[in-house]
Amino acid sequence: MVLEEEIKSWYDQRHRRLGEKAWRPPYAYAVFLNHLGVVPGRKLLDIGCGTGHLLKIADERGLDTYGVDISEEGVVIAKRISPHSHIRVGRGEYLEYPDSFFDYIVCIGALEHFLDMEKGIREMVRVAKSGARFCIVVPNSNHLFFWIGTKGTPQQDILERLLSLKEWRRIFTNERLRISGVYQDRWFAEQTPLLVSPNPAAVTKQALRRILWAFLPMHFAYQFIFVMRKD
Repeated sequence: MVLEEEIKSWYDQRHRRLGEKAWRPPYAYAVFLNHLGVVPGRKLLDIGCGTGHLLKIADERGLDTYGVDISEEGVVIAKRISPHSHIRVGRGEYLEYPDSFFDYIVCIGALEHFLDMEKGIREMVRVAKSGARFCIVVPNSNHLFFWIGTKGTPQQDILERLLSLKEWRRIFTNERLRISGVYQDRWFAEQTPLLVSPNPAAVTKQALRRILWAFLPMHFAYQFIFVMRKD
């Protein structure tokens, strides 16, 4: 069984090694705020905030921003990236905020790494206001390329839970979240550069893979973007 300290150590090492580039680049986060339709002056919580790039964009859009991450090293970086945000070290299963406090809850690629995923969702719901909007990104166990390669993200080395679209829907609805939309997370397809190679076959293969990834049916998507509301 994986222990909390092992998880902290894994993420601390990644943040020490990669710094601000540990996760997605800054431009890749605006899409999540767009899905939420954020309104200035309201409160947003980013759970598993990593390097803080989403918090910075949210702050620039006039939101009152809060972040929590299990990694102390990550929080140091996030505070530097988004100095006006309220960021603390903590686990998603134990959010140190009042009930019904936030208008928006964001969790990008973190939920599947929780020690207790269901408890983490219940905590999100607890700290969210009635009518609060959620944007949660989770991986698909049926992703096409998982069938022919390594099944999971680099974080599978420490802890990762992959589920199908149907299974994720069930988990969220069981925790009293109303799903308003599910979208593909296409950033990984869009950011894949084309090879520069003297081998035409290699270039063609990589280009076809990029096209295939970008146009996968929802059932075979790499990750899902769930947009939801607390009733």
